[in-house]
Amino acid sequence: MHLLKKGVYSLSTIVASCVLLASCKKSAFVETNTDPATLYTVAPEDQFFAASTGSQDDFEAFYDNYRRIMLWTQMTTPASGNKGTFTNDVSNMNTRFQKIFYGRIGPRLTDAMKLIEKMSAQEQAKRVYEKAEAAVFIAYYTFYVTDANGSMPYTQAFQARYGGAVTPKYDTQDSLFSTLDKQVKDAVALLKTTQSTTQLSYGKNDQFFGGDATKWAKAGNALRLRMAMRLLKRDAARAKTIINEVLADPVQMTSNSDGWVLIAPSTFADATSNWNIQDFRAPKPVVEFMKAKSDPRLRLFYMMNKYNQYIGNPTNPDEAKDPANARLYSNVDTLSQMQIRLFTPNFNNGTGTTFFPFITYADLCFMRAELAASGVSTENAASWYNMGVTASIQFYNAKAIDAKIDNLTPVTQPEIDAYLSQPGIQFNAAKALDQIASQAYLDFLKQPNEVWALWKRTGMPNNTTSLPLSALKNNGADIRIPRRMALDVLPTSDLNYANQKAAFDQMAQDPGFGQGPTDAFGRVWWDKQ
Repeated sequence: MHLLKKGVYSLSTIVASCVLLASCKKSAFVETNTDPATLYTVAPEDQFFAASTGSQDDFEAFYDNYRRIMLWTQMTTPASGNKGTFTNDVSNMNTRFQKIFYGRIGPRLTDAMKLIEKMSAQEQAKRVYEKAEAAVFIAYYTFYVTDANGSMPYTQAFQARYGGAVTPKYDTQDSLFSTLDKQVKDAVALLKTTQSTTQLSYGKNDQFFGGDATKWAKAGNALRLRMAMRLLKRDAARAKTIINEVLADPVQMTSNSDGWVLIAPSTFADATSNWNIQDFRAPKPVVEFMKAKSDPRLRLFYMMNKYNQYIGNPTNPDEAKDPANARLYSNVDTLSQMQIRLFTPNFNNGTGTTFFPFITYADLCFMRAELAASGVSTENAASWYNMGVTASIQFYNAKAIDAKIDNLTPVTQPEIDAYLSQPGIQFNAAKALDQIASQAYLDFLKQPNEVWALWKRTGMPNNTTSLPLSALKNNGADIRIPRRMALDVLPTSDLNYANQKAAFDQMAQDPGFGQGPTDAFGRVWWDKQ
């Protein structure tokens, strides 16, 4: 497997590099650094496209997802089973923080908006939707970064090439939630409003919605809900105000076609690169649950072993090393693999497409089901739950077809109906939050961060929920699961050292922060103890 070495960059280096990355052409680096006006040679749609494709990274898949979050949350296992200390290694992680600053995300989307701002008033009037869409996109990714990092530069970030701060201050996570919510709210309002000037569109350069402003507005509302649900744990009153405001807006996702999903060709997530998930196996607790309930997604998520069976790997290290389970590891073909082409569709010369969900319609359904079941909204929890399960199965069925997984038998509507009537799956108001969390967990197969956040928000699924995960033990002792990123500490010589230290000192005032910045078992602000 091809593995690239991850670079370590100080924030001042990142800020300086962001200037370099603002130009699409290597030959224009010098000119661009000396004269910001040369960005006129780059179109906003080019920067938007670069940010879209740059949002996915095989190093993040390799370390952050496959070898960290997906193991901790029992979404997969190594072929040889989890070791007793598997939650202690948090090295080579937090690619998302590098990407927003040093990669294509923050600099590109900022450029897209700044390019528009530098145009004539007449031209700006044609690009109201384009600027609003870039605002929603950068808000999403900033939320994704702060979600597991806490305080971070944002309001002063990405501005150096425009005369702004070279050493940007860190925004607290508390303030970021307000800043990002307002940013998305304002963008949605613009996207919903018919403009007096005919609008240009990102078109093919928008890899999500093809420049459809209404779908971007729907995505923005779904993003506001996701952010507000993190807030419920820390500031319920603020969260409920946002939630009620969003739910009162009729512009909402209504089907899988509204989902915020990046679709890419088979070669994007190349099976010969770090994207390959071939070394990992299906998790036993999930496989057993899906088999017992005749979940149609079983054949979409996992591959049968050579005996035409679905056999999951124990996720509990003590169970994995039990001599009684030695037979599972004596033959490489005994344990079921993850459905490889769902992650790398060109595996074994496949020609299908791959996908990266940001927020799907099923996600929205489960959010609304949870809000109803917990009494935050007055909607019908059972209805949203059933729509969520249905949407999830239909979504993965369609994506499995597009990925051209081998020997696929497409899911039928009668299968979905039968599944929804299964004991333990059929909605039960007395176990509503448990069932919703269990189904959301399954739906987040390709969104590991959301599984991690779901567990941090609700404590579910666990070993007593409808979908019973294993209690993780090492020689009989409970294993702790990391709750945030281990934060890199800048050297004192770094230009932004003082700003980072002030931010970390402020975060450390919360008793849940842990033993210091590098303590991944500590918590960020929203994850209230």
